Amino acid sequence: MDIVDSLYGFFSTSDPATLLLELLVAVVLAVSLVYLALELYRIYREYAGKEAPAPAVSAPPPMEAMKAPEAPKAVVPSIDVVKGSLSESMMTLTQKYRLESLTLASQDGLVIASTGKAPDQDAAVYSGLFQELYKVKHEPYYYVESKEVSLYALEGGSGVGVAHRKGAFSPEEIKAIREDTRKVIDRFAAGGRK
Repeated sequence: MDIVDSLYGFFSTSDPATLLLELLVAVVLAVSLVYLALELYRIYREYAGKEAPAPAVSAPPPMEAMKAPEAPKAVVPSIDVVKGSLSESMMTLTQKYRLESLTLASQDGLVIASTGKAPDQDAAVYSGLFQELYKVKHEPYYYVESKEVSLYALEGGSGVGVAHRKGAFSPEEIKAIREDTRKVIDRFAAGGRK
């Protein structure tokens, strides 16, 4: 009986239904935090494991060096992503970069805008993951292959873009999506100012 009395005192309630509800919420929150920590650790381990130093490569013979073709640049369609509303602009971004979904999240994991089915989860999990990866290696872009998700810093450090699609972005696409995202945020961030 002392444990139950302690719980009533801890949650500052005398109603058994309220106590059970608060205990349930506390358990769900604890399980969610443990799951998030384990998922971040797993992804961090996976990413850190791929950072092995590259083996030394000998220089190619002179004839081969002259014939080496350049890798083709990815073509980014010239589509204006700023539309009449934020949701239209987000859909245009999704189509332009062939994404399954796109979520823009603040640094603290809150949804700014999204075309995804689980934007709160994407914002919370992947903004935290982006910050952990950024601590290890300061880059504006990361691709998490196991989740088929690209994470990129919004220009100005205002948040994180979470783009679901198979395959990493090319350097040209990274630059373009960051610029396009900035245009959309600039257009709609201040309540529709141009």
